[in-house]
Amino acid sequence: MFQKSKLFFWTVEILLCSLVLFLWREMGEIVTPVVRVLNTILIPFILAAFFYYITNPIVEGMERIFKIKRGIGSLLAVAGVIGLVVWAVVYLLPILIHQLTSLIAASQEIYKEAQSLVNNLAQEPLLRNVDLQKTVSDLNLSYVDILQNILNNVTTSLGSLFSAVINTAFVLIMTPIFLVYFLLDGKKFLPMLQRTVLKRDSLGIASLLVTLNKTIARYISGISIDALIIFSLTLAGYSIIGIRYALIFAIFSGLCNLIPYVGPTIGLIPMVITYAFLDPQKMLIALVYMLILQQVDGNILYPRIVGGVMKVHPITIMVLLLLSSNIYGIVGMIVAIPLYSILKEIVKFLWELYEGHKENQMRKQLDTEL
Repeated sequence: MFQKSKLFFWTVEILLCSLVLFLWREMGEIVTPVVRVLNTILIPFILAAFFYYITNPIVEGMERIFKIKRGIGSLLAVAGVIGLVVWAVVYLLPILIHQLTSLIAASQEIYKEAQSLVNNLAQEPLLRNVDLQKTVSDLNLSYVDILQNILNNVTTSLGSLFSAVINTAFVLIMTPIFLVYFLLDGKKFLPMLQRTVLKRDSLGIASLLVTLNKTIARYISGISIDALIIFSLTLAGYSIIGIRYALIFAIFSGLCNLIPYVGPTIGLIPMVITYAFLDPQKMLIALVYMLILQQVDGNILYPRIVGGVMKVHPITIMVLLLLSSNIYGIVGMIVAIPLYSILKEIVKFLWELYEGHKENQMRKQLDTEL
C-alpha cells in the first residue's frame, strides 16, 4: 500500500508526526523527569556515536594504509578529538565570549539606528496609523535577550554551579570512554549478534542493521564535512569582507547548515540583522557572497559529499522540522531527519514482513482448500 499510494504514505507520515507532538505535550509532566535522566546518560553516548562515525574511517585508513593496529589507531583518534576540544576551549571559547559581549554592546547601537529609521518612516502618510515604536521596542528586547541568554549559557556552563560542573565533567569523562569502546569493538557488534541472537535470522534483520549502519555513517560523516567546509568558507569570507563577529556568524552558519532546506537561510539571519543598520554595504556584499556559497554547496558540494542518503519527501521534512523545533529547538531540527529515516526504514521492514506473512498464510490456506 505504501508503494502504490504516495499520497496515503505522506498523509500517514504527517499524522504520525502530529500524534507524537500531541502526546508529547499532553504527557509533558510525566515525560520530563524521565527525559532528564535519559539525557544524562544518552548525551555522552550520542556524542561518542557521532564522533565514532567521523573517526572510524580515519582509524580504518590508518589500519589499511599505514598498517597501524586498530587499538593504537583508536587511541590516536580519541587523543585527536580530545586535543581539538581542548584547543577549542582554550583558544576559540575566549574569542567567542569576547565577540558575544561586543555584539551585545553593539546591539544597543543597532537599536538606536532602527529607532531613527522608524522615526523617519513614521512620518510617511501610509504608516501614521501603525505603532512602529512598540514593534521596534519589542524587537530590541527579544534580540538583546537572545544574545544575553547565549552569553549567560556559555558562562554558566563554565561557572561555579555544582550541577553544571558535575554534568559537564560526566560528559567529558564518559564520551571518550564510550568512543574508545565503539572504535575497538564497533565492527564486532554485528558479527556477535549473528553468532548469538540472530543465529537463525530468517527475517533478514542483519541485512537491515547493515543498511542502517552504512546510511548513518555516510550521512553523519557527510554533513559534518559539509558543515565544516561551510564554516571555514564563511569565516574566511566574512573576515576578508571585514565583518566583525565573524567567528560567531560562521559557527552559527555551519551549525544551521546541518538543518535541511531552511538551515542555510536561518544561518544568515544574525549577520543580516546586525549589519543592516551598522553597515548596509558590507551586509549586501556578505549576503551576495553567502548566496553564491549556498548555490555552490547545494548544487556541487552537498550532492557529492552527502548525496541522497536520506530519501525523505520535502513536505515531510518541513513537518518534521516544525515539530522537532517545538520539542528540542535547533538540536531537534538537526537530528529529526536522520532519526525519522531510521524509524521509517524499520517500519517499512516490519511492514514488508507483515505483508510477506499474509501472503504465506493465504498460500497455505489455498493449498489446504485445494
